[in-house]
Amino acid sequence: MRIEKHEEALEEVYETINQALSDSKGLLSHQRRIASMTSMGMQQVIETYFHKLHIIKPGAQLKHEWFKLDEKNIINKILPVLTKKLEEIPKINEILFLARKIESDRNDLVYGAPVDDDKKLKEKIDVFLELKNLIIGEEG
Repeated sequence: MRIEKHEEALEEVYETINQALSDSKGLLSHQRRIASMTSMGMQQVIETYFHKLHIIKPGAQLKHEWFKLDEKNIINKILPVLTKKLEEIPKINEILFLARKIESDRNDLVYGAPVDDDKKLKEKIDVFLELKNLIIGEEG
């Protein structure tokens, strides 16, 4: 996918997050959108980062569900789409840690019962923004 398409998708993620945060009713009515969009946003941010580093194979794509796996299996999924060793990628351990936090209970939030308070939703947004800022800081 061209980098412009990732950036378009990220604009949609940012818009959804901003709408949820500015909703006077709070985050609870946005549970499924927040879980879906932070997950998609995580995947898009990481893939954009890999494109900017020129380390993702042409036509290759990351899948958000890879990031719910344990670290060893995430690495096994990611390595075939990269042109570099994982340890050569700046901040990769922090990136994978934050990605796993975003993806960890995504399906429960998307398909499960509504949560009782917005703490988990706020955490998803905060972790996504932390990941975005980590990667943008790395890009310079």
